[in-house]
Amino acid sequence: MHCYIKRHIFLLFALWVFYPAKAQYIGDIGLIGGVSYYNGDANSTTPFLESHLAVGGLLRIKLNFITSLKLDVVRATVSGNTENFPNKYPKDVQAQFKRDFWEVGTQLELDFFRYGAQSWDADIKQHTPYILLGPGLAFYDNNDGNTFLANLTLGVGYKFKVLDRLNIGVEWSMRKLFRDNFDVTNDSNEILDDPYGLGYSWIKNNDWYTFAFVFITLDIIKVRGKCTELR
Repeated sequence: MHCYIKRHIFLLFALWVFYPAKAQYIGDIGLIGGVSYYNGDANSTTPFLESHLAVGGLLRIKLNFITSLKLDVVRATVSGNTENFPNKYPKDVQAQFKRDFWEVGTQLELDFFRYGAQSWDADIKQHTPYILLGPGLAFYDNNDGNTFLANLTLGVGYKFKVLDRLNIGVEWSMRKLFRDNFDVTNDSNEILDDPYGLGYSWIKNNDWYTFAFVFITLDIIKVRGKCTELR
């Protein structure tokens, strides 16, 4: 009996997800996963060096056919080691670090094409590249308590509508922090906070971290389509 009930629940869920409805949906929700890596004083040049698993979720709200507002929450890790590079720090000091953190980000996505399910409108595409920009907040447990760092996200992506309500995609985005001590986790790596004593401002000498993701989402929040008349 339990197997019979479970089978029917699964079939109903699959029908709900994959039924080719022609209604419009103004949002999607789903999962993201990929890798995170760091760029800063312990890795100034090399992408994907010391990559770590990053996972999370996203909620996207369509503002129109080419613009969306996205919220993501991600659990990630970054690390770095100055011994991987030939550049020298004062007194030949070497340092390494590893940091686990959470991020909450909000980005505005701009699609290159009008994106949506297949419809009578020939201009609507079932795939599109996009660019994204927006603020975020990284937070983590430091030696002196919880710390929050603001960031600015810049990125690109590509998404595909494989079914009327099911989307998949890839995304690569960099997070510019506004401090140079994201890589300082204890007394042994304090040198990574402005190692040359040059100072920093909100536009220079700050740490970055990057996400490379794949995602899968399901369209939600159905709205009634507009009625058109032939004249």
